[in-house]
Amino acid sequence: MLLPQWLLLLVSLAYLGLLFGVAYYGDRRSLYPDRAWLRPLVYSLALGVYCTAWTFYAAVGTAVTSGWYYLTIYIGPMLLLLFGHGLYARLLRLARVHNITSIADFIGSRFGKSAWLAMLVTCAALVAMLPYVALQYKALAFSVRALLGPPPDDLPVWASDTSLYAAAVLALFAVLFGTRKVDATEHHPGLMLAVALESLVKLLAFAAVAWLAWQVLPSLGRMEWAAQSLPLAKTQWLAPEFWLQGLLAALGFFCLPRQFQVGVVECADARDLRWGRWAMVAYLGAFALLVLPIAIAATRVARPTALPTDALVLWLTQVEGGQAMMLVAFIGGLAAASGMVIVVSVATATMVSNELVMPLLTRIRALGLERREDLSRIVLWIRRATILCLALAAYGYSRSQASQVSLATLGLISMVAVVQIAPALLGGLLWPRASRVGAAAGLVAGMALWAYCLFVPSIVAGEPAGQLWLQQGPWGIALLRPQALLGIGWLDPITHGLLWSLSANMALFLAFSRLRPPSLHERLWADAFLLRDRWNSAPPPAEALPAAVQVVDLDALLTRIVGAEAARRALDEYRQRVGQALPARGVADRGLLQHVERTLAGAVGARTARIVLTSALHRTGVQIEQVVGLLDVTGQELRANRHLLEAMMENVSHGISVVDAEGRLVAWNGRYQELFDYPPGMLYVGRPVVDLIRYNVGRGELGELTPEQVEEQVRKRVAFLQSGSAYRAQRMRRNGQVLESRGMPMQGGGFVTTFTDVTDYKRVESELRELTGNLEQRVAERTAELEQALQAQRQAKQEAEVANVSKNRFLAAASHDLLQPMNAARLFVSALRDHPQLDAGAAELAERVDASLRAAEELLDGLLGLSRLESGVLQPDIRAFALQPLLDDLRAQFEPLAARRQLQFRLHAPAGLSVVSDRKLLRRIVQNLIGNALRYTAAGGVLVGVRRRGGALQLLVCDTGPGIAPELQSKVFDEFSRTGLASPWGEKGMGLGLNICMRIAQLLSHPLALRSVPGRGSTFTLRIPLAPVAAPPPSDGPAPPARGRLAGLRVLCLDNEIEILAGMRALLSRWGVQVHLADSIAAAESILRRQPIDAILADYQLDDGETSLQALDRFAAVSKAPVAILAADPGEEVERECERRAIPLLQKPVKPAMLRAYLASLPRVA
Repeated sequence: MLLPQWLLLLVSLAYLGLLFGVAYYGDRRSLYPDRAWLRPLVYSLALGVYCTAWTFYAAVGTAVTSGWYYLTIYIGPMLLLLFGHGLYARLLRLARVHNITSIADFIGSRFGKSAWLAMLVTCAALVAMLPYVALQYKALAFSVRALLGPPPDDLPVWASDTSLYAAAVLALFAVLFGTRKVDATEHHPGLMLAVALESLVKLLAFAAVAWLAWQVLPSLGRMEWAAQSLPLAKTQWLAPEFWLQGLLAALGFFCLPRQFQVGVVECADARDLRWGRWAMVAYLGAFALLVLPIAIAATRVARPTALPTDALVLWLTQVEGGQAMMLVAFIGGLAAASGMVIVVSVATATMVSNELVMPLLTRIRALGLERREDLSRIVLWIRRATILCLALAAYGYSRSQASQVSLATLGLISMVAVVQIAPALLGGLLWPRASRVGAAAGLVAGMALWAYCLFVPSIVAGEPAGQLWLQQGPWGIALLRPQALLGIGWLDPITHGLLWSLSANMALFLAFSRLRPPSLHERLWADAFLLRDRWNSAPPPAEALPAAVQVVDLDALLTRIVGAEAARRALDEYRQRVGQALPARGVADRGLLQHVERTLAGAVGARTARIVLTSALHRTGVQIEQVVGLLDVTGQELRANRHLLEAMMENVSHGISVVDAEGRLVAWNGRYQELFDYPPGMLYVGRPVVDLIRYNVGRGELGELTPEQVEEQVRKRVAFLQSGSAYRAQRMRRNGQVLESRGMPMQGGGFVTTFTDVTDYKRVESELRELTGNLEQRVAERTAELEQALQAQRQAKQEAEVANVSKNRFLAAASHDLLQPMNAARLFVSALRDHPQLDAGAAELAERVDASLRAAEELLDGLLGLSRLESGVLQPDIRAFALQPLLDDLRAQFEPLAARRQLQFRLHAPAGLSVVSDRKLLRRIVQNLIGNALRYTAAGGVLVGVRRRGGALQLLVCDTGPGIAPELQSKVFDEFSRTGLASPWGEKGMGLGLNICMRIAQLLSHPLALRSVPGRGSTFTLRIPLAPVAAPPPSDGPAPPARGRLAGLRVLCLDNEIEILAGMRALLSRWGVQVHLADSIAAAESILRRQPIDAILADYQLDDGETSLQALDRFAAVSKAPVAILAADPGEEVERECERRAIPLLQKPVKPAMLRAYLASLPRVA
C-alpha cells in the first residue's frame, strides 16, 4: 500500500508548521515562572533527542539481524544515568559556573582556556557529526520512498532526492530558532519546547507501531514461538562486542554535542537533572521494550528480499496498518530525525563561531573587529553559514554511501568518532594533572585512526578500487588493511575501529600528560576549575576599579557584542545579585568586570572575550597590567607568583630590598630588616629609600660624620641609584660585621640590592693569609707522604688482584676436576636406580649412595659458593623476568625426589608474575631452601607458595619437618651451623646451605626470614621486588618426564671424560634413548654428518683448551639438532654467552630429573 504524494506532503508540512508554532510560542512567552512543573518536564523530554532515526528504524533491523545487540544503544546511557549521574551533575555545575557554551568550550576552558585545543575539539566534533546527520537524511529519504514508491524516471536526480529537501528544511528551522540570539549561554526555550514535543511524538508513534505488532501476535505463547525466528542467544550478553558497544553508547551520551547542548547548556536549573535522569532511564527502557514485539511481528510478515531491515517498521505498517498507521510511523521517524539535526546544527554552529572562526578573525588586525560598533551580526551570520555548510556536507556524505549500508552502521561510525573526545573530557574532570598537550595528542591520534579504519572505508567501500584497497591494504601491505590492522581481522569493523582509535587516544593522552606535565598556568586553572566549588558561593566583594572604568563603559562594550537587550539583561542580573543600583557613571567593581567577561564568553568564546575586554579597557586609560590582574585566572596566577616570590625571598640567607623607578621601597625580606636592625614600622611599601639611607648614615654606619657630611653621603648614594649602574661593595660596620652589597638595575627603572653577611668568610680569609707563609713547604711534605702511601697501596692492590685471579683459576679448575667424577658417579647411580631387575636391598643401597653423592655435591658447591661470596667475585645480574618458568624448573627438579620419598610437593603461585632479581642467584636460594626442607621432612610434604605484599612478592617454603628450637633459630644462618637433628633419609648437611642463602639474599637485598614451631615444621620467607611491568603469559611448564616421549630419541653426548660418557650411556639407555658418544669435536662432527641427531649434550671444557661453544657454528653447519651445554663451574662469561645464543646451560653434576625434563621437551628432528 502506498500513500498519495499530496497527503504525505500535507502531513509533513503540517507537522513542521506545528514545530515552528511551538518554538515561536516558547520564545515569545515566558512559560516557566507560572508553571514551575513544566521546566523539568520539558528538560526531561528534551533529553530524548538522543533517540534518533537510528533508534526508531535501525534498532528493529538490528534486533532482526543481530539479536540482543540492539540493546547496546539503550543499556549504555541507562547505566551512565543510574550510576554515573554524579559525574554528569559535576559537569553541569562546572558549565554553569564558567558560562560554558559548548563541549569544545568546556575542554578548552578546563585546560587553561586553550584556544587551539578548543579549535581541535571543534574540528573533531564537526567531522564526527557528518555520518550522524547523514544518517537522519538517509532515514527520511528511504521512509518517503517506502511510502510513495520509486520516483518517476523522467524526473532529474536532484528533484527526486528527498534527503536534499530534508537537509534544506531542517537547516532552515535551525537557522530560524537556533541563531536568533548571539549569547549561546542564554537558553532557547522555544527550541527546547519543540525538541521536547518531538521526543513525545516519536515515543507515542513507536508505541502505536508496537500496538499494531501486538495485534499481529494475538497471544503471548505465539509471541514466544515467533521469537524463535530472532537470533536471541544468551551468549550474546557475554560477548565482548556487546559490552564494548554498550560502553560506546555510554560515552557517546556523555560526549555527543547535541546531548551537551540539551543536557548542559540548556539546563536552566541543576535540580532538573534529578528528575531528568529517571525520566530518561524510563524513556530508553520503554523504547528498548517496544522494539521486541515490532521485530518479532516484522519477521512474520512477508516482505521483499531486497527490502532493507531498516525499513521493517514502515513495511509492517504498510502491510498490516493502513494509511493512518503509515502516517503515524512516518511522523515518528520525522520527529526522531528532525530533532537531532536541529540540535546538532545549533550546537555545532556555536562551537564553530565561538571556538574556531571568531578567535581566528580577532587575530587579523586588518579587519579591525575591536573598532566595530556591533559584532553580534557577524557572529550570527557565521553560525547560520555553519549550519548550511554542515547540512550540505552531511548530504554529500549520505550520497557517497552505498545503498546497502545500514543506519546502525552510520550511527556507530559517528559514535566512535564522538567518543574520541571522552579521554580529554573525563580526564579533565577527574585528573587535575592532565595536560593540554596530552589531550590534543590523544584526540589527533584517535581521530586519525578513526578516519583510517572507519570513515574513509565507509566512503570508498562502494567503489571497486576502494574494495581492493580494503582487501589488500595500501600498497598491497596486508598488515595495513584498514579493517584488519596488524592482522587483527577477527573483530567486526566497528569494534576494530573503536579499540584501535580509543586505545591510541588514551595511551597518548596519558603518556604526553606524563612527559609534558601541565604548566603552572594549567595547574592553577585546573585547581580553580575543578576544586573551587562556587555553585552556592556568595557574590564577589565589591572592590572598586580605577576611576576610568565605569559602568557605562562596560554597558557599551556588552551592547556592541551581544546587543542592547542582552546587555540590559546581563546588568540587571548582576544588579539583583549584589542588591544595589548600578549608576551609569558609577565606578565598576571587580565582580561586575568578571560578570561582563563571562557574559562575553557566552557570546564569542572565552578566548575572544579575554582579547576584546582587555583591548577595550586598555583604551579607557586603565593600564594593561591592571586589566590582566582583574581577570579571574590570570589574577590567580599573579597571586600565586607573588606568594612564590615572597616564599623565595624569605627563605634565602641574603637580605633583599627592591626599589621602584621613583626611589620608593616596594619589597624586602625579613633578613634585610634583621641585618640593619630597623625599628618596627619603619619599613613599608612606598617608603622613600632616601629615608633609609639617611637613617643608616646618621647612626654611624659610615663612621662619625657631621650633619653636612651625612647629607653629602646621602646625595652621593641617591645619585648612584638614579644612574642605574650595577655595583658590588664590601664595608665593615661599626659592630665589626662585614656586609657585601650587590646592586642590579631593573628593566624599566628601579633597583634590586642584596646584602650578605661575609664576616666569617673574611675571618677565614685572614687566617688563610697567615698560613700562606709555610703552606707550600707543608704541602710538599704531605704530597711526598701521600705519594709513598699511594705507591704502597697500588702495589698491594696489584698483588691482591694477581692472587684473586690465581684463586679464581684454581676454583674453576678444582670445581671442574672435582665435579667431573662426581657427575659420572651420579649418572651411574641414577642408571642403577632405574634398573628394572634391582631388588629392594640394592635399591636402598643405590638410594643411600645417591644421597651421599648429593651431600658431597652440596658440600663442594657450598664451599665454592662461599668462596665466591667472600672474594666478591659474585656480581648479581639484576633484571625483570617471569617467575613461573623458574618455579616450573624447580618443580621438575624436586618432584621425582619427593615422589620417591612419598612426600607431597606442592607449588602455588598466581599466574603472570614478574620479579626484579638475579635469576640464577634467586634459583640458588629457593633450591637450597627446598632441598633443606626435603632433607629433614619424614612425612607430610613441602609447600612452595607465592603471594603479593604491597609492591613485592613473598615466596614461602613450608615443610612439615621436626622444626627448629627457638634458641637455635638465630644461629641456623651461621657458617657450619647445625641444629643437631638427623635426616630421616640418611643425608648429612655441612651447615653451609642456609648461610649461603642468607648471604645471597643480602647481596640481592631480598630479606630472608624464618618462622618455626618445634614438632610442626618450619617456614622460610623471602621478599622479592615485584616488576613494574606485566609478566608474559605463563608457559605450561616443562613437559612431564614420560618414558614414552624419550623412546627413540637420538642424543649425541660430547665429553672428554670416558667415565662421563659411560655414565650418560647407562642413564639415557634406561630411558629408551639412542645414545651416540664422542670424546672430541671432530668425532662429534663426524657422527652428525653420518646420521640424524635430535639433541646434543656437550661438556663445556674439552681437551687442549677447546670448548664446546667454539664448535657450535661447525655443528650448525651439518645438523639442526638443539645443543645443551654441561659445565661444572661455567663462570659469568659463559653464562652470558649461552644466554645470548639462547642455549640451555646445565650445571654439573647434572640432576637426572632436570635432564629428563629437558629431553622430553625437545622436538624430533625429521
